[in-house]
Amino acid sequence: MAVSIIITSLFESPVFNQQTDVIRILVTMDMLKLLVSPIVGGRGEVVSIVPEGVEPHGFTLTPGVIRVALNSDLIVITGHMEWEMDLVERVAREKGVSPDSMSINLLELVKSSGTILKINGEENIHGFWLLPDNAVLIAESLKNMLSKIKPDYSGEFSSNYVSFKSRVSSLKGFLKGLSEKYVSGNSKVVIGFYAEQYIVEALGLRVGAVLIGEEEVVKPDSLSRIYEGLRSGEYSCIVVSDTALLMGNVKNAIQQVSADTGCQVAYVSVVSSNGLENYDSMMYYNAGQVYSAILSSRKPLSTGFDIYRLTAFIALFIILIETIIIVRGMRK
Repeated sequence: MAVSIIITSLFESPVFNQQTDVIRILVTMDMLKLLVSPIVGGRGEVVSIVPEGVEPHGFTLTPGVIRVALNSDLIVITGHMEWEMDLVERVAREKGVSPDSMSINLLELVKSSGTILKINGEENIHGFWLLPDNAVLIAESLKNMLSKIKPDYSGEFSSNYVSFKSRVSSLKGFLKGLSEKYVSGNSKVVIGFYAEQYIVEALGLRVGAVLIGEEEVVKPDSLSRIYEGLRSGEYSCIVVSDTALLMGNVKNAIQQVSADTGCQVAYVSVVSSNGLENYDSMMYYNAGQVYSAILSSRKPLSTGFDIYRLTAFIALFIILIETIIIVRGMRK
């Protein structure tokens, strides 16, 4: 009988289940469980290293993390943080195997076969796992690796992958429909940190300005451009992620900008799963957050009955209902 999948945090359960027929998978961030768990299904146990509420870029490895990693069958890393690379190298050396045989580096995978967006003229290596096509590529790599670890279950992993791919296809169709209905021209938004770009692009929008860059501090010149763009209507809203809110004084800056300009803020997830178990469910949630902010930010007509605001309200209501229906349907 298949083993029920266990999706938990390393800090809630510091060791893997001792059952020998379970594939033990260690992921570095909570969000990656949403890509791994649908493929491994009931054959695996997935544990994340970085807990909710902790900024992953500043995480430090501990002896406890190393012990758990040594007891894993597969380690899945984003590949854009130094401590992840250190973890894989140390575990591979201790086990006497090559890193490629016991880990998947998602950045290397996506750079070779997927899409890495550019921002400010540079490759954006933050949040790339959120782009739907990249998510499918990652799922395919997981299917192949899991089939090598447990060949007897390769058929099951393949079936899970086909189902995942179908769900992502439905997601893409849904997002395209939203974009066609509510996005006009080259709609631009402000993002809190680079990772949000992948959500914005998936929704058919464009990044107009970034509040915080690699230095993880708010720069005065960036703040000035953001104020100007929001007040002129060039930017439709601010999209800020869970990880951005943990950096510097981003939270205070966002609240101040919103209060000063009247713009709406969309709070999205790029590293935390928020209790969800599927990637597409998370993206439906993120889409609802962003479009809610965009529609709420649009100004009413200056005279007469406010048809535009009424239309925006109805459209937002439809988006929320459609999202609920789709997410519930996926859980059946």
